[in-house]
Amino acid sequence: MVELNLAPAQIWQDDCYYLNKETGRCERKYWIVLAVSPDQDDLITAVFTSKSNGLTDSPACSLGPPRAGYYVGAPGNILLLPSWVDFSSIEDLDVYDLKCHIKQKRTHLTSQTLSSKVFCEILRCALQSEDISKRQARWMGDTAESLGCN
Repeated sequence: MVELNLAPAQIWQDDCYYLNKETGRCERKYWIVLAVSPDQDDLITAVFTSKSNGLTDSPACSLGPPRAGYYVGAPGNILLLPSWVDFSSIEDLDVYDLKCHIKQKRTHLTSQTLSSKVFCEILRCALQSEDISKRQARWMGDTAESLGCN
């Protein structure tokens, strides 16, 4: 099986994140690792979106309604369009499932990065969101602390 070096702030590409019902084709999404479980068996992830659908760019931290997320702008590389981290997409991802997706060549780690300042702001904003569970909040809080996010 695939060996991984998982870390918060990694940005991944999933070439079949969802099936477009109109075209019948798989659609690509990029997602970010918000936290890694202490045993390295689970990740907390959130998807990037370029469709605001109620998210704001000022302030960057939108807590809703109608949606919660964080505006990262258009940092370049694979994120060419103005984009948000969509907190309604926050989910736990089992590392076993990620390894299967990598083996299928569906998912891969990108070279895209965000500054540590922006990543800390994403975490601080997400920690205020109603879209997260207590366990997710604990892991993201521990991540923010370990990274020195103020």
